[in-house]
Amino acid sequence: MKILRLSVLRYLPVCGVAASLVLATGCGLSNDNDASARPVSGSPQSGSGTEAQSGSEPEMVRVQGREYRETVDLPGASVRGFERTQVKAKLGGYVRQIGSLDGQQIDIGSKVRQGTTLAILDIPEMEDDIREKTALVEQAQSAVAQADAAINEAQAEVRQKQAVAEQTRSHRAEKEALLRLAETRLERVSSLAVSGVIGAENIDEARYRVDAAMASLASIEADVKAADTSVRATQAKLVGARADKSNAVVNVKVAQARLNRLQTLAKYATITAPFDGIITRRMIDHGDLVLPGENNSAAMPVFEITRIDRVRVTASVPTAKVGSIEPGQPVVFHSIGGLPGRAFEGVITRSAGALDSTRKMPIEVDFTNPVTDVHSGEAIVLTPGRYGTLTVVRREWGPDNTVPVVPTSAMGTDDHGQTFVVVRTTAGFERRTVRIAFNDAINVGISDGLAVGEQVVDRNPGAYQ
Repeated sequence: MKILRLSVLRYLPVCGVAASLVLATGCGLSNDNDASARPVSGSPQSGSGTEAQSGSEPEMVRVQGREYRETVDLPGASVRGFERTQVKAKLGGYVRQIGSLDGQQIDIGSKVRQGTTLAILDIPEMEDDIREKTALVEQAQSAVAQADAAINEAQAEVRQKQAVAEQTRSHRAEKEALLRLAETRLERVSSLAVSGVIGAENIDEARYRVDAAMASLASIEADVKAADTSVRATQAKLVGARADKSNAVVNVKVAQARLNRLQTLAKYATITAPFDGIITRRMIDHGDLVLPGENNSAAMPVFEITRIDRVRVTASVPTAKVGSIEPGQPVVFHSIGGLPGRAFEGVITRSAGALDSTRKMPIEVDFTNPVTDVHSGEAIVLTPGRYGTLTVVRREWGPDNTVPVVPTSAMGTDDHGQTFVVVRTTAGFERRTVRIAFNDAINVGISDGLAVGEQVVDRNPGAYQ
């Protein structure tokens, strides 16, 4: 961006102070018709002006150049911190400690960093709650340990019952073998008794042995069923112990979550800076009762902190100028109270895009501190609260902001209301439609249709048709 020097600032009020002297086109452009040029006769029309009556050479004037910007001055622009926060306490308590920096208690003017401790509150009941919730966590963890012990006991009992069941099944196999032996013996004795080798009484004895083996096998079968039932019972007990452990683990999580919540809330007893900035207000002292800020309209802030590494310059645009002001336009902040002769360049960062209750449109320009003075090149910190004038550059002409300038006497208006000048060319005189950039009642700046260095008729240009 080009530097808007103090010499330029002398031209800034042209559109405001001389408004009553401006032509119908005002400080902006005349109309939007394309500039046109047409040749005219080499001598003035008969009976039009002194030159026309005498037939002498018309008085000519060379077009000069003047540095010019079309601007809007917005006085009363103010500097604000980029962010400003009133810090409130989430929890209620008594001020136990106020933070310090470099051995000095934090107070207005203290420059703090994000996370700097501003104050610490004393909340005794919260400490008691934390101890209670800690005990509940320990109790739940003990229940988990007991559940683990019950699981181990149940697992051991299951193994024992399974061993008994296996032993009972082995006894059953033994009894089955004895039964088969008794049955084989009965068959053999019966065969011998039929052949007369042995007496018939031996059959009864063998049959008794079979009956005894069958009874013993039936008894062991009952023992096997009882052992299996006992195994299933201990397995169910193991499942119950594991369920008890799962429930105990959930209870630990619930108790731990409650403890974590309290510990998180306890951190709010330490009030910290939300961002880098400067303390602009302090509203507490040691021992003050601070009301909780959550859902409490009566809660008061404890500190006010303002961010000053960046600042906003705010201004209000009058209704008549709203249409020509938009973000991205260059600005100069100058005439600042307490900073005489200083000026800072920037661009419009944002616009409200609508009028406020004062029928003006707020705009903002962001500056990063320190800001460079356009005249001295010195880096200066813009502090919140300063006031000055914000000049918006609505339009610039050419690479050096120069517009052709002619005396008002050289201007003419045709029957259609178009403004023109009469230019001397190699072929004679040429009437040329022009657009006006400014008119201070002495000189007229031409935005289009004329070039610096050309010669125009100085008086009575309407005599040249």
